[in-house]
Amino acid sequence: MHNQYKKYNCTAYFATRRGNAGRQRETMALFDSGNRSRILALLTLSFAGFAASFTGHLIASNLGTYMGSFGSTNMQIGLVIGSLAIAEVIFKTPFGILSDRYGRLKFMLFGFVALIVVSIAYPLFRDTTILFGIRFVQGVAIGAFSTTSVAIVADLFQDRKGEAMGIYNSIKGAGYALGPVAGGLIIQYLGDFSLMFWLCAVVALACLLLSLAFVREHFDPNEHRRKAASSMLREGFRRDLLGSYFIGMSGMLVFYAIISFLPLYGTENRIDTGTTGLILGLQAVVYVLAQYYCGKLADRYGARLPLMAGAVLLTAALLLIAVFPSVPVWAFAVVLSGIGVSALWVVSNSYLAYAAPAAIMGTVMGLSGTFKEVGDGGGPVLVGFLGDMGGLQFAFLICTVFTVLSFLLAFTIRDEKKDTLEVPVKIKA
Repeated sequence: MHNQYKKYNCTAYFATRRGNAGRQRETMALFDSGNRSRILALLTLSFAGFAASFTGHLIASNLGTYMGSFGSTNMQIGLVIGSLAIAEVIFKTPFGILSDRYGRLKFMLFGFVALIVVSIAYPLFRDTTILFGIRFVQGVAIGAFSTTSVAIVADLFQDRKGEAMGIYNSIKGAGYALGPVAGGLIIQYLGDFSLMFWLCAVVALACLLLSLAFVREHFDPNEHRRKAASSMLREGFRRDLLGSYFIGMSGMLVFYAIISFLPLYGTENRIDTGTTGLILGLQAVVYVLAQYYCGKLADRYGARLPLMAGAVLLTAALLLIAVFPSVPVWAFAVVLSGIGVSALWVVSNSYLAYAAPAAIMGTVMGLSGTFKEVGDGGGPVLVGFLGDMGGLQFAFLICTVFTVLSFLLAFTIRDEKKDTLEVPVKIKA
């Protein structure tokens, strides 16, 4: 008897596909008529993602005007608006862990009910402390249903997870743009702040009813050995998963850094805010539209190549923005940044959907969401701090550190198209 070595494809992607050899691929055509129930579930879950971004940004972009109307200070307004992000950072991962232990659907439905309640409560109070609490609970609600909805999307499809994640994130991304617009139109033409909050309640109610009609639990925690939360977190911090969290976070950090400070940097370089607004609008459109195609690329070529390409595009965009402050160059740069951010975020989530064990999918998606929130809030803070130190050009250039690290971390992502590991097995002579 002697030892020989046999090649096995041991990628994390294929680990989630074992046992499916005799089963026809579920999504050779994701929109086949035979997939109708799954597509309805995917669209409903995507609408839940839309509700998270739409309601969060609708209120965030108009809460200052609302609170200012009854004399709140800028500090009070900032604390109330920021309390949602604090809640999401704190609660997304715990909700992911709970969904792995007790099932996902019940926590998603809880999030919708909580959002309905807090949306109705907003116009009833003008005390800053109470509004802080209401906004915080809104963050808890969004943390509950955004984490579990994306985990259910990962559970829903055995294949074409990238395409499914692209659809989810494209629809969710539209909420970031439409929320502020809807709130602004309500205030400008109807002049009633309470209608803004009632709209959020209606959106949450629609999510609740659609989910009850079309979404079913696809994860049975009883089929998996129950683990301690500490064990689930240790597994969730596996090297390739941690790299994926950081890559997604880096994309969102740069995205919000550009959104927050491009108008000011434009003013410093004699580019008016109306023009930079149009440029940022172009970035938002590209970001929303590119996500579906980035997901499809991940399904076709694996995660590593699209992630590396996204990091290169985003690095180039930052260099163009920092070094060549002109309208044509910035218009081209935000096309690159929109595609780059889409690639980093969607493909990293697609990789997690394939690579994470089913028993900790909620935990992994919760951790990804937590890292994302750090990027969302950390980007403007970092650029603001660096801008005070050395100017905004310096700040944008420093942001390339995150994109270069993302490029390097893409090498830690296991690529099912190429990677094989030598696994020793004993074979009789």
